[in-house]
Amino acid sequence: MIRTVAALLMLLAPFGAAAAPSSPSAEDPYSPARIKQSGPPAPWPRRRRVEEKIKPSAHGLVDLASWPAEPASPSTVDEARLAAALKQLCGGWWPPKRPLQYARWIIAYGRELEVDPFLLGAFIYRQSRCVPQEQSDFGIGLAKIDPRMHSGFLRRGSYRYFVLRKGEWQRRELKLDRFSLGNLRRPEASIYFAAGLLHLARQQCPGIDASFGSVPHRHFVSHVIWGDRVRGAGPEDRVLQARRALLEYYTAKLPEPRGTYGGLALRLPLDGAPRIVSSVMGQDREDGKRAHKGIDFASTYAEPVRAVADGRVVLAGVDMPSGGPRNVDAEEAKTLRSSTMGPGGLFVMILHGEGLRSAYMHLSSYVVNANQQVKSGDVIGYVGQTGARESGAHLHFELRADGKHVDPVPHLQPYVILPDATWLGQKLAVEEKRVRRKRRVERWRAIKAEREAKATSRGKQ
Repeated sequence: MIRTVAALLMLLAPFGAAAAPSSPSAEDPYSPARIKQSGPPAPWPRRRRVEEKIKPSAHGLVDLASWPAEPASPSTVDEARLAAALKQLCGGWWPPKRPLQYARWIIAYGRELEVDPFLLGAFIYRQSRCVPQEQSDFGIGLAKIDPRMHSGFLRRGSYRYFVLRKGEWQRRELKLDRFSLGNLRRPEASIYFAAGLLHLARQQCPGIDASFGSVPHRHFVSHVIWGDRVRGAGPEDRVLQARRALLEYYTAKLPEPRGTYGGLALRLPLDGAPRIVSSVMGQDREDGKRAHKGIDFASTYAEPVRAVADGRVVLAGVDMPSGGPRNVDAEEAKTLRSSTMGPGGLFVMILHGEGLRSAYMHLSSYVVNANQQVKSGDVIGYVGQTGARESGAHLHFELRADGKHVDPVPHLQPYVILPDATWLGQKLAVEEKRVRRKRRVERWRAIKAEREAKATSRGKQ
């Protein structure tokens, strides 16, 4: 017995005093029944961000199988092409030499630590939007790594960890001695450690899923974001969407349009298909005073927005609080304040064939002007939140024909994942039904009270 205890203490020595794995919280926005701790207890305290600022948003899909298979990366990666793709993904604001330097580090450390360079590039984009000196309670540097989460496992340049094999935890070590965790503000160090942590996560998943009670998810990248217990699948979906976009930029070839309207081929207005639709046409707005006239795409500030088909720009301007939309030169539009705009904010409308018009609203800026001809896939602007008073950055997209609004979903079906496929969407749908029932009851009570008042009045007469 004494020998057994002594051996266990030696095993745990590199990690400090072990704590029992935390049990799933009933407050998580996922059903506790889905979060099961079914594996053998792990011989280390749960890794988690000290300041767990990231909260489960429930944007993850109910059925993970509804995601298509992720595209494969090319067997060899060209530095210059990856640099150009990174610059496009990150927004094009970088100094001239930075994209190539980052591409070299991503390729080199991806090869050394056996990590897909496109996953690594997408990960640093989603974590920090490519800002190298980024620091918050959530993490430090390009990859937003929390050093407190890993310092107890990294000793003398060696990261000590365990993998589950045949029901038992086996101890392993990974050499990570090029930098210290104190260097995370340096872009190269951040990329290096991100590659190392992705390597570790791939080795340890799914063993840690079973032992720490993660919610269902489909990729090991979630563990680099959350730690040992994954609390939501939404963040990994955004990383993988960025990876698909990065691959598109690398090949410099947009996917062929697969949507249709009559005989007109339509493409997605955003990169990295498929994309989650956060709000559909017809949903209530302003407490039921009006209906949503298009669809909202969950998206990131400054993402490029593309024309869905060839056409002519009939409006590139601003939605005014009174007087409706007016054309504004693209350069002048950059000087306008969102607080002076109507609900649509900055937007672009394009006339296509078949009498179809497409509209792109809440843009942060646009790069076209009225009467300009555009081709399918041309960048016309960038995602923003101009005119939006409550929601964050997203793309509001509309289709119109013969002066009437057309539901875009059936015509973009290959590219979209509807809200009811997500936990959040289902929750909001239930809430909307409850609100509508409440309004019907209130209207009926008002009508009943009015009838009774009239009857009382007639009786007095």
